[in-house]
Parts: sequence; structure tokens; C-alpha cells
Amino acid sequence: MGSGASKVIWAHSWLAGHEGYDCMIPFLDVERFTWAFPDFRGYGRSRGLTGDFSIQEMGQDLVDVADALGWDEFHLVGHSMGGQAAQWLAGQPEARDRLSSMVLLCAVPSRAFPLDADGSKLFEAATDNLDARATVISAVTGGRLGTGFVRYVNEASRKTADPAAMRAYLRTWTQDDVSSEVQGYQRPVLVLTGRHDPVLPAAVAEEQIVPQYTDVRSDVLDGAAHLPPMETPARTVSLIEEHFLMGLRS
Repeated sequence: MGSGASKVIWAHSWLAGHEGYDCMIPFLDVERFTWAFPDFRGYGRSRGLTGDFSIQEMGQDLVDVADALGWDEFHLVGHSMGGQAAQWLAGQPEARDRLSSMVLLCAVPSRAFPLDADGSKLFEAATDNLDARATVISAVTGGRLGTGFVRYVNEASRKTADPAAMRAYLRTWTQDDVSSEVQGYQRPVLVLTGRHDPVLPAAVAEEQIVPQYTDVRSDVLDGAAHLPPMETPARTVSLIEEHFLMGLRS
């Protein structure tokens, strides 16, 4: 989408594929940027693709998308689960020089994010049960946005996410520690968190993500919890575009 010289790939969250970014589309700068919204295996247009559903596979698939598009360099946005894959990819010597800059949006830390017993039970149930998934959606957005919002996100998730893939990815982002493989990225990184995110708040990002990088800054999205592309789409786009443009000017 778009025709700009700056190329951007988005790595989506656990709950939904590329459709999870539909709310942002009207606000994208399509003159200075070209945007790609691929689906990980098991989601959306890649729903029928199998694999091992690992962090490394997600990261390699992002490179394969860039190759298919003919993009030698690109910016990368990693949201939630996709943020864990983005951190791994930026640490790979053969890939890091291709990443012009990176945004980690409500990202799962590279060391994974284990859930407690109740959380594990709820998230596991949500892979198959839409009522449980609605509870997860409400929980990760702080129960602030009402039943209509929960219904909207749940329907996007139902249409795009294969339950078996969700189950496999749940194990991945809660258990797989790739922190030893994320070092070495020297280009600009923006770490964004939602003010009301009860799952991955700013304190987690500051402790577990920010110290991995040297050229890094962090910001908090007012009005958002864990799903900023749906909760505060215009502001989310604005901060991300500003970060990428700062990199071009520096």
C-alpha cells in the first residue's frame, strides 16, 4: 500500500492478522511510505501455511516478504507477538543491516512472557472458544472500551486466526527465550507502550526491552492499552511515521 520511497513491514499480534490494522489505513502517509501488512503462518492470507510456528520462523518469513517485494532495506514494526519476532530478526547479522529502523509496539520481550496459571488457562481456552477470546480482548484493553469494541476485535480474530496456529504461537511467545540472539542492532529503535496496558506496561518494556539497544527511545500512547492500532489508530500512525522520518533526517 502506497508508493513512497520508505518501505515498512508490519509484524502483527497474536489475536489477528493484517485485518487488525484496518483502523489505521485512513491515516497512513502513502506518498512518503510504502506499507506491507503480511500475515504470519496460520493467519489471514497465510492461514493454510504450516510450519513450526517459532519466533525464528516468523522472523525469517518477514525477510522473505521483503525479498518477494524486492526491498533491500525496510523499516519494521513489531506489535505484541510480532515484536518478539522483530527483536530476533534485528539481531541476525544477515538481516540487521537491512532494517533502517524499528518500532516495537506493546512488544513481547525477547525472553518471552510467561503467564500465571489462571492466565495460561484463559489464553489457552481463547484459542478455541470465542467467549474466552472476548474475555482476553477485554482484559488486554483494561475493560475500558465496551462490548462493541470487544465484538469488533473478536470478529477480526475469528476471521483471520486459525485456532491450532494460535495455540502453537501461544506456546512460542510465552515460553521461547531468544534474548541471547537479539544483540547487535545499532540503528534507531522506538519502544511504544499503551498507557493502560495491563499485560505489557511501560515498566516491563523499560526493564526487558529498552536495555537491548543503544539508539533507543520510548514513549507511551495515551488512550491506548495493548491494541493501539485499533484503540488509537491516528496517534499510533503519527508516532511511528515520525520515528521513521527522524531516522531519514539524521
